[in-house]
Amino acid sequence: MRLTSAMLADSAQVQSGKLFVLGGGFDTISVRSVPAVHRSLSLAMVAEVEPEERQRDLELGIKLIDEDGNDIGVEAKGKLRVGAPPNLPPGSASIVPIVSPFHNITFPEAKGYTFVVSLNEVELARVAFRVVAAQ
Repeated sequence: MRLTSAMLADSAQVQSGKLFVLGGGFDTISVRSVPAVHRSLSLAMVAEVEPEERQRDLELGIKLIDEDGNDIGVEAKGKLRVGAPPNLPPGSASIVPIVSPFHNITFPEAKGYTFVVSLNEVELARVAFRVVAAQ
C-alpha cells in the first residue's frame, strides 16, 4: 500500500467510496495563544492498495510529533481490510479513501508538527504543518 495523497482538513468523510473534504490542504493553524486546543482536525488520505494486500488486515497507525521529534500523545490506530471490486481489472490496485478525525488536540507551543502515517509500523508518509500565535 502507498498513499497517493494526504492532507489536513477542517472536516472530511468517506461516502460511497469517495472522499469529501471541507477546508482542506492547509499547512498553518493560527491560534490566539499557546497552549491552544484545536477542536477538530482531520487527516484525509487516498491509498493505493495492491492486489496481494486485499482480503487481509492492514495495520494503520497515525502519530502526531512536534518538530523536535517528540511524541505529543495524539495517535490513532486501526485495521483496514480492502476487498476487490467486481469490476476491477485483474492485477489492478484499489483506490481507497481514508479519513482519520482528531478532536481537542492540545498544541503546547507555536511550532512545527507532523502527522506520521505508518502501515504495519513502517512509515508511509508525513504531513507537516505549523501552529502560529496570531499577533
